[in-house]
Order: sequence, then structure tokens, then C-alpha cells
Amino acid sequence: RELLRAKQEVKRIQSVPLIIGQFLEMIDTHHGIVGSTTGSNNYVRILSTIDRELLKPNTSVALHRHSNALVDTLPPEADSSIQLLSAGEKPDIPYEQIGGLDMQKQ
Repeated sequence: RELLRAKQEVKRIQSVPLIIGQFLEMIDTHHGIVGSTTGSNNYVRILSTIDRELLKPNTSVALHRHSNALVDTLPPEADSSIQLLSAGEKPDIPYEQIGGLDMQKQ
């Protein structure tokens, strides 16, 4: 009976309009850092029903609209725009090696 009530509560939480984010880092068993498409990173609570094995960096996740609690993990194809908006690899070339614009510098 308690299990049924708990499942109904989880469904109720997941029925609220959700925000899509990208999981960045696990802080402890109940909290993590999630990045959003707006560029902000949030310290969020993770529901106890979430499989912690699925929470790897860059995993798409669903966040509760009001509390920002992580309520679900999403398949990789759920939101491709997150991948497009995330920062790419940092170049390993120092600034001094970039040539050109000598005339403009003078």
C-alpha cells in the first residue's frame, strides 16, 4: 500500500512540466550538479527512485519545474540541442602560436 502511494507520488511529480538539463557531476548520493540550456549550473536534489548508475556526465535529465529536483533520466536522443549548445573541446594551441593580423596590431 505504501509502495503504491509512493509510485503515485512519483507520477504526480513527473507530471508537472519538466525542464531538460544535462547532468554534470554527482556530489553525494542525494545531490548533483546539472547544467541547463541557459548556461546556468544548479545544485539539485536527486529523487531516490533514480538509478544512480545512469547518472553519468552529459546525460540528459528531466528536472522538476519549480524545485529543480532531478526526476528522470532521458534517452540520448531526447534533446539534441543540449549537445549543440555545450562547449566544445578546448584547443591545445597557445595564443602566441596563432598568426596573422600583424598589420592590424600596428
